[in-house]
Amino acid sequence: MTRQAITANDLLMTCPDDQITRMQIVWKRVAAGQWQEAAHHLRGAAAEGDTSWHSRCAELADEYQPRSEDHAQKG
Repeated sequence: MTRQAITANDLLMTCPDDQITRMQIVWKRVAAGQWQEAAHHLRGAAAEGDTSWHSRCAELADEYQPRSEDHAQKG
């Protein structure tokens, strides 16, 4: 069975109440193509708990990091 890709929107729609503002920032950074900033905020969210939601934040941050590096090289 393959795992469905996680998106910033998925995390925003399922986030704990205390993470709503942070996830709105992540969503806006993704929409603007600011991958490094999005990854930074996702890592902050991941560090604040140990639920599966927090783990998915860390996974998505790891996915965004290479995009950030690719964008920097092209810039």
